[in-house]
Amino acid sequence: MEPEKSVYSYFSDTMLLTHLKQGDRQAFVEIFDRYWKKLYNESYKRLKDKDLVESVVQEVYVTLWKEKESEKIQKVLPYLLSSTRAHILKLYREGKAGPFFERGLSYFMLSSIHNGVN
Repeated sequence: MEPEKSVYSYFSDTMLLTHLKQGDRQAFVEIFDRYWKKLYNESYKRLKDKDLVESVVQEVYVTLWKEKESEKIQKVLPYLLSSTRAHILKLYREGKAGPFFERGLSYFMLSSIHNGVN
């Protein structure tokens, strides 16, 4: 038997954001449940480190709660994604992580040169 859904699961993102801005913890929980996997996957593509990814996702949601009343949060998912990218870039700048995709690209370029591919 499937667990009963919360009434919040039927809310639009706009409704959830309105409730979140009023300090509604259940709206926050629904936003978390709705988007944590997407943020995890977006982070993992760039970091390839489970511990760093979990830390980024946690920080994004902590920041969301702290800034819940801010005017800069207009739409939930775009805010969460831009916050995720900002946290990842911060890790890059601090030298705690390197862009995963750059390693593959530099390897490809070097292997092309050695094989005479232009």
